[in-house]
Amino acid sequence: MRKLLLPVLTAATLVGSLVVPGSTAAPAAAQPGTVAPAAVRSATLGEDINYNVYLPAGYDASAQRYPVIFLLHGRGDSMSAWTQVKSRLDELIGSGEIPPTIAIMPDAPWSSRASWYVDSAYTGADPGRPVETALLKDLVPHVDATYRTIADRTGRAIAGYSMGGAGALRYSLAHPDLFGAAIALSPAVYVPLPPGDSSTREFGAFGKGKDPFVEATYLKLNWPAALKSFAATGLRSHLYIAVGDDEYKNPKPIDATHDLDFEAHVVFNQASRVPTLTSEFRVVDGGHDWDVWGPTFADGAKYIFQYLGRPPATPMQAAITGTAGDDRAGGIATDASGNIYQAVAAAGALDGQPSAGGTDVALVKFGADGSRAWTRSLGTSGTDRAYGVAVDADGRVVVTGYTNGDLDGAHPGNTTDDAFVAQYDADGNRRWLTQFGVPGVADRSYSVAVDGTAVYVGGYTKGALGGANQGDKDVFVARLDADGKQVWLRQAGSAGEDKGMAVAVSGGSVYLAGMTAGQLGTPAGGVDGFVARYSSGGDAVWTKQFGTSASDEVWGMAADPAGGVYLAGYTAGDFAGPLNGDKDIVVARADADGVLTWRDQFGTTGNDKGAAVAVDAGGAVYVGGFTDGSLVAPLGKFDGVLAKYAPDRTRAWTRQFGTAEDDAADAYAEANLYLTTTSAGTQLSGLTGTDVFRTAFTSDGTNKLP
Repeated sequence: MRKLLLPVLTAATLVGSLVVPGSTAAPAAAQPGTVAPAAVRSATLGEDINYNVYLPAGYDASAQRYPVIFLLHGRGDSMSAWTQVKSRLDELIGSGEIPPTIAIMPDAPWSSRASWYVDSAYTGADPGRPVETALLKDLVPHVDATYRTIADRTGRAIAGYSMGGAGALRYSLAHPDLFGAAIALSPAVYVPLPPGDSSTREFGAFGKGKDPFVEATYLKLNWPAALKSFAATGLRSHLYIAVGDDEYKNPKPIDATHDLDFEAHVVFNQASRVPTLTSEFRVVDGGHDWDVWGPTFADGAKYIFQYLGRPPATPMQAAITGTAGDDRAGGIATDASGNIYQAVAAAGALDGQPSAGGTDVALVKFGADGSRAWTRSLGTSGTDRAYGVAVDADGRVVVTGYTNGDLDGAHPGNTTDDAFVAQYDADGNRRWLTQFGVPGVADRSYSVAVDGTAVYVGGYTKGALGGANQGDKDVFVARLDADGKQVWLRQAGSAGEDKGMAVAVSGGSVYLAGMTAGQLGTPAGGVDGFVARYSSGGDAVWTKQFGTSASDEVWGMAADPAGGVYLAGYTAGDFAGPLNGDKDIVVARADADGVLTWRDQFGTTGNDKGAAVAVDAGGAVYVGGFTDGSLVAPLGKFDGVLAKYAPDRTRAWTRQFGTAEDDAADAYAEANLYLTTTSAGTQLSGLTGTDVFRTAFTSDGTNKLP
């Protein structure tokens, strides 16, 4: 059975206050916060900075600290403009879509209310002021000293519309040490210079001396310069941009590229190319007004607060295995004594074992204390990949995957993918190796399970491996005996693409699960998940297909000790609740008749997928996968995810783990996603190229070195 290494080491202690996006818990009723005027004396300006402050419901009775968002108004407006989002903040907080948050709405009267929130050296009739310095050096520290804020960039954001959108964009990029995220609504930004009739040229914000507009000053303070300086910091930030499709159109054709909908798209186009800056862009129906800014502020708040006010991210505790090249994970399992068996698709020689060329399969045994016991290499001059590991009761370990060479010595001239299965004893002696497939087409084994001396593997074939091919890829499940000889093989398929991704043995029956783009059962729409049951003798009992009108796939499966199986994968639809973003993690239980008796769905606004599932002796269920969002606290673009369900199927805790780079995602986008990590800049030592890691969690969710 393919599964994550999730050794459960101690008794469980449930984490009580964890809030997970996508939770099925009922949201709290919206309670009104308060808005009140306030002021701080600015030493920089020699006058007061006035502002409104929004405090969430329960602030006065609480001792907790809150994230804070600064809201910058547009040209000609005042601090009162932002008060109209109070009801939206109440609703977002009350529904649990954002955490309880403080909002600060500063007034910006300088330069005839057209300061653009920058430090100005203009000395004309209405002199410019050091607005940027005053807000950042006087207002921000005052807010942190006066209110119970999370006084750190991880709990501080900035937002603005029009001129304020330009200010929010600049502050987040030029001062990422202060702000961890930004919302820029219809930002009044122009590249490289504003059109001739733009108000940016009139009021001295970008002026010097008696000249109200100096091109060099504008270029220095504009967002492209700030984006360049931000990229050099290496800090991670998050940006949400929105604009209406009915923005003012500049009448001169030469100024068409300065329409704000066009300019906003340019910002997103460039921001999305900075690796440490996640960004979202929305074009909505409307113009330069609150019909656009109100709804998109709410949408933007939901986006940025995935990343703010969360517990601090802690790099995972893990051990690595790999070569100087790009290595991929190929499965992991533990035996009754706590020994760990890990398969690696190795790009070179590993632990002194010979390299046959291309990518080889390396099987490594570690003791329960993490010490390396032995390594065995298996390969050809072509590509050899492992995709599953299982251990039987006698300590015999089985590894499966595919080869496009002659792995067993009985397939000379083979150049297309064949499935293979190999078994080793506890001392690393190979007992047997079986290679099988249809000449000239691809056949891959993606999963393995053991039951006594019987070995079961599942995968796909593009040929007639156990019957006529129904179209594209068909699924297969096969049983091998104690000597590696094939007892039976069953092939099934549809006119579309079908893949068998996981196999398990439960209650004496064999289960195969995966994905289908056709009709293996009753289609739900799009790509569906499926689970099929066979007798130990190979008789097909039933096949069930399930999902939504969008894409749904099963990637992991585990036997339920009470009968039936648990399934893990992803959905791009409303499988067990509303979709949170691009894709959500799903977990479900199918009984012995194929009926889904329980299901859950959780995720972020990003890409979340479940890859493996396991059940402990007490009936707790563990689901592993990955996310590029913020389920808890993000560390890199993609992080690993582990969630625990108590025996009553309530989600006990969720952990997000990894490094500053990508973790738990297979760069080849194949379905067997185990825990892997890339190299540059990670907190793990010894990484070169892409290496494979092992990590473990106790039953209370504590990350430990395995």
